Amino acid sequence: MVWAVAYRSTMRSILDRLEAATDALASVSAAGLPVDGLQELVARTSVLASRLTGIGSRAVGELQVRGGGQVPDPAVAGAACPLPAWLRSVAKVSGTEAGRQVRTSVALRELPAVAQAVVDGQISPEHGRVLTRLVGKIELGALLESQPQLIEVARRTDPDELAQYVRHLLATWCEPDLDAEEASAEDRRFLQLRNTHNGSWRGIFELPDADMEVLRTALEPLARRDGDSDTRPAGQRRADALTDIAGLALRHADLPDAGGHRPVLTYLVPATWTDLGAALQRLHADVLASIDPLALPAGLARALDDPALHGIVGAGGAGGTGGTGGFMVDLDGHPGRDCATGPWTGPATRARIDTLLCDARVQRVVLGEDGQVLSLSTTTDVITAAQRRAVAARDRCCTAKGCTRPPAFCDVHHLWAREDGGPTDIDNLVLLCRRHHVMWHRQLLTLTDLRVPWKRLPQPRAPDLA
Repeated sequence: MVWAVAYRSTMRSILDRLEAATDALASVSAAGLPVDGLQELVARTSVLASRLTGIGSRAVGELQVRGGGQVPDPAVAGAACPLPAWLRSVAKVSGTEAGRQVRTSVALRELPAVAQAVVDGQISPEHGRVLTRLVGKIELGALLESQPQLIEVARRTDPDELAQYVRHLLATWCEPDLDAEEASAEDRRFLQLRNTHNGSWRGIFELPDADMEVLRTALEPLARRDGDSDTRPAGQRRADALTDIAGLALRHADLPDAGGHRPVLTYLVPATWTDLGAALQRLHADVLASIDPLALPAGLARALDDPALHGIVGAGGAGGTGGTGGFMVDLDGHPGRDCATGPWTGPATRARIDTLLCDARVQRVVLGEDGQVLSLSTTTDVITAAQRRAVAARDRCCTAKGCTRPPAFCDVHHLWAREDGGPTDIDNLVLLCRRHHVMWHRQLLTLTDLRVPWKRLPQPRAPDLA
């Protein structure tokens, strides 16, 4: 008992001096230190913090084993509380983190040399936590003998690299455990998507290693830079590549039925928008010339006679430009009826719709003033299959300079826009990957940015001044 009291007094004296030294160090103004002084402060406090964490972890492990997971409750005399709950209170950490610290501390008791390496500052507490994954899975005698080699590997690697090394050890020496881990990972798999309502979506996911291997194998080749002019950061390149993969599946995969038909990327577009409006106006003129309104039901005849009812003109302000001058809120109307909308993501920009309309299947739907369907045309392809094959054979890949996306990942683009009278013939069509296609319709690319030596766009005709 006398020894225990003396030991506690010595420990408290050391802690008091440590606390005083910490207070003195905290009083030093970082703003007054030179750069090399700041670097020394960061380096040495990082090592000291790791060592103190190791010392505390060693004490937590001892508490867990000695008290069977219980410690005296400081709030209630004579009562006990679970060690993780007490640790959460004194360390100001979450319950999850407190439990993790207890489990790591107990496992490190089985690896005394590794625990000492953390206390000595040779490796970080995170290194020690990674190495505890081997406890209970590798025969203990062999694991104890291997501690010097494990510590050396940890000294040469960061925690992520060490975790990969440990996983290889488990795969080599404890394959059943790896199988169980894989099964658990499959149970945890999920994908969550959330609309941020600011023009984008945010998602989080967790995939088993095997599924991620498939995804990364497909993703990474598509996420490489398209030449020296490609300044997209890696995250943006991977996001574009993921969209490319989905587009490839839509074009070529035998996808399951969705609502009775194969999945198709669909947008509802007002007739006043871009070249579709012009095409529908021409179709409207043809219909009026060939159909006797007296032979039609009253509702359909009225719709044909009044284009405003089905959005050929008048929707979304003058010319459909969407300016603020004509802004209004129609509480009884269908949301998005005066703008392009997708069933999953809502409103879409004109540049995006113009991109899709270059190479799309178009179906004309005439709606009455109350929203009822009055007329439905057959679906027509803007680009025929034969034209697509010819353009792919000629261009070989995206025609944007520096881009090598193959035809399967490209749209067929109208160089001379259809709404300006551009024809849908081979000389006016080129391959553009979706990213460069959108850039063209945002007016960020011009003909000089493409590899189209045979093509010269028609010049606007000079006004007749006579």
